[in-house]
Amino acid sequence: MAKAPLTTDQPTVDLAPASAAIAQGLAASGLPGLVMGVTDRARLLKVIVHGHADWKARTPLTSDSRLAIGSVSKSFTAIALLQLAAEGRIDLHAPLHRYLPSFEIRSEFEPITAHHLIVHTSGLPGYLTHAASSRYVLAALRDFEPSYAPGKHWSYSNTGYQLLGYVLEDLEATSYSAIIRRRVLQPLGMNATASVIDDLHRTDLAVSYARWPYDGKYQEAPWFEYAAGDGSLVSTVPDMCAYARFMLNRGVGPQGRVLAEPQFATFTTPVSGGYGYGLFVKQDKGGTVVGHEGGIGGFHSVLDVHLDEGFGLMILSSAFIEEELKHWIGECVASAFSGAPCPPVPSPSSRQARQSLADDMRRYVGIYRAADEMSTSGVTDTLEFVAANGGLALKQEDNDLQPLRRLGPDCFRLSGESPGLPFFFARGEKESGQRAVEVSRGARWYITDAFSGTFGSKEHSPAPENSGTYVGHFANDGPEGPVARVFVRNGRLWALLAFNERAIPTRLMPIGPGLFRLEGLAPASSDPSRDSDEPKSPERVRFDTVLDGRALRMTLSGVPLYRKDTP
Repeated sequence: MAKAPLTTDQPTVDLAPASAAIAQGLAASGLPGLVMGVTDRARLLKVIVHGHADWKARTPLTSDSRLAIGSVSKSFTAIALLQLAAEGRIDLHAPLHRYLPSFEIRSEFEPITAHHLIVHTSGLPGYLTHAASSRYVLAALRDFEPSYAPGKHWSYSNTGYQLLGYVLEDLEATSYSAIIRRRVLQPLGMNATASVIDDLHRTDLAVSYARWPYDGKYQEAPWFEYAAGDGSLVSTVPDMCAYARFMLNRGVGPQGRVLAEPQFATFTTPVSGGYGYGLFVKQDKGGTVVGHEGGIGGFHSVLDVHLDEGFGLMILSSAFIEEELKHWIGECVASAFSGAPCPPVPSPSSRQARQSLADDMRRYVGIYRAADEMSTSGVTDTLEFVAANGGLALKQEDNDLQPLRRLGPDCFRLSGESPGLPFFFARGEKESGQRAVEVSRGARWYITDAFSGTFGSKEHSPAPENSGTYVGHFANDGPEGPVARVFVRNGRLWALLAFNERAIPTRLMPIGPGLFRLEGLAPASSDPSRDSDEPKSPERVRFDTVLDGRALRMTLSGVPLYRKDTP
């Protein structure tokens, strides 16, 4: 690698006010543990440590604590592939099958290339939890059929980066971990970083946590091993700040160039969806910012590198960081480099309220009438929800109150021994962030008088045919799930899909008997006018094994989920 000097002419920046504000915000956040660092082009400027490496043992985090970085690992995979391309050992635009002969899918389109996988335009599914970090993913994909040509749409795919890791292994005839250490970690002096999560590292890492949805409290996240090219690195903040300096110096590390200038330009140039080669790329206040977030097994990481302003931010957390807090931390650091005052600390009460059962129950209370059908007596079936004892309750005909317990975002269940199906609330476009205007329970859909959406082509949208066959609770019992709760909203089947703590209502668009297209990360509104006829999501859902009128299995792009008797 050719020698090239690191930039050292960096102006002095006063990080003290921002550091004090961030420490105050973290102390009020309730996060179990977080380490963050700020670097310029030449040196590590500041490390802030909050919380514990092990909450139960009260072991404090340190500046050198190791945590998993999740999908930030993807950029390391991209670097190794760009190096091999520069060496003439791989054509990133050639069919992937040339370098990974075991890769076979059913497709009428042109071949998928490594480039398509790197920039997430391959049309492959997002994540096959049952085949993650295993070459079995190659067998699992043999029955997959893309719904559009590679390069046509952007859709984030961990599966694609797992395949890229296997391409590296086959080209180099060694493990992914050894490749990343030799090609990236050693040249950048990242000696505390490992590119595999295995049981040997368990006691060397901080403990990770996830929120229990019923009360918002933290519990230890499941531990599992991982060694694939989409998210297997564990690191420290000082090491990751060295990685940020490599980017700030346009491909140059302490030992010289790691990426030649043309490859670095490819690395940091967006292709589709604002995504380059393993990095998101955006323009912010006239400057280019590259970075990525990662999440695995409860860990959450954020890499944010301001190429033109000359600074980088790295956050490693043992639990998911809320969007509001994460954005505020970034704004605090950016303000120090621009000379602006640090924005005020977000109110912890507003953040904590969103995680607790005492969350402003006024957004859910009210009378909801059945919009899908009329009762046999000619009187519209109704549900009435009231605030009671700091939570939410369902009012019975005899005025008794049945308490509800939170199950997830805008999702509740009865708290008794026979809870039945959950209640899924939603707000329309005009009511976003305010009162709920609709609620679903299984195949039944109810609305308030404030509902302003459309009903499709009929005054009342009936539930889809055989919807009762599909509604219910489905789960894969592996450490990463997923979990799905299927219900009906305005004549459409929906699923609340949960991976870790992130649960998003998503439409299921019918494309065949028992077969549905997953309509991306859909908004919470039930307005069918927002439906698109163009299938941009590669994900497919199939229901099968029907007994007594209920499908017992739901397969999500090859991942089996089985019906549960719990809500």
